[in-house]
Amino acid sequence: MKKLPKMIAMLFTVFLCGNAVQAQDFSFGPKVGYNNAKLAGKSWQEFHDNNSINGFHVGAFAEIRFNKFAIQPEVYYSSAGGKWKTTFENATVEHDFNLNYVNVPLMLKYYITNGIAIEAGPQAGFLTDSKVKFSDLDPDSAKFNDFDFSLNVGLSVNLPLNFMISARYNAGMTNVIDDPNVDWKNRVMQLSVGYRF
Repeated sequence: MKKLPKMIAMLFTVFLCGNAVQAQDFSFGPKVGYNNAKLAGKSWQEFHDNNSINGFHVGAFAEIRFNKFAIQPEVYYSSAGGKWKTTFENATVEHDFNLNYVNVPLMLKYYITNGIAIEAGPQAGFLTDSKVKFSDLDPDSAKFNDFDFSLNVGLSVNLPLNFMISARYNAGMTNVIDDPNVDWKNRVMQLSVGYRF
């Protein structure tokens, strides 16, 4: 299982090198942005709709463009999680779930104009840190899963001076916690700015 990320990275590199030669345009660069994340789930009481927390993401992207279509692989560090609020004996108690991932999405893009593209694609997430703040729960009672698979959909706009902005919604498909009685999934809205070389 530990060799899987290395194999994916190797295949990814070969794919990029082979297709970059045939592409009409190739660009790459850094990206950074704002996250609004929450956990959607069942059991341990359901999350409220307004359980979101603020965070950020930072990383890099590459775009291989073929006229109206493009492939955009990325790798970035991103915060996720959510806020769980419950009322017990007339007292409100909040629990913050702060999860940090290294995400590797592969976005497929279609340019509806020369500079505006809709995008969608799968994403693999690797948990790097889970800062859980509890006041009355045992943090060792459940473990967060190391891997998170999700799907992305969004819109990107190429700006003058090689800048790019994008808005993206990330919907987790796998359970973030290792507990058969709990079903929690990541939901993240991202606003990004990038620079294209």
